[in-house]
Amino acid sequence: ALAPGVHPQNEATLVIQGSLTFQTGGTYLYTFKATGNNSEADKVVANSVTISGGATLAVDAKTGVRLRIGTTFTAISNTAATPIAGTFANLPDDSIITTKHNKFQASYEGGDGNDLTLTVVQ
Repeated sequence: ALAPGVHPQNEATLVIQGSLTFQTGGTYLYTFKATGNNSEADKVVANSVTISGGATLAVDAKTGVRLRIGTTFTAISNTAATPIAGTFANLPDDSIITTKHNKFQASYEGGDGNDLTLTVVQ
């Protein structure tokens, strides 16, 4: 499992100098918190990302508020020129996930065109 924000009070950014591969059976525990107009979220930055079939994304939303439509979180920032290879088994491209009071749409072409973003759609 990969969980950048392992401290219960803080979300964090994990920067990996090389490539990142999520193996089959692996899990990325992505957390974010939001209160009012403030939000903080985990992020992984890597130079090339591969997601093997069977890897999953678990979202831990620490919020009791509805976020504004259009609010976007970057879960994975891929610094390579190539796109992310593969998708999480439970999060196909353009799929919708619901956490607490918010619905997010996943995009593996978000950010600068090759990042995994989650955008509030409802």
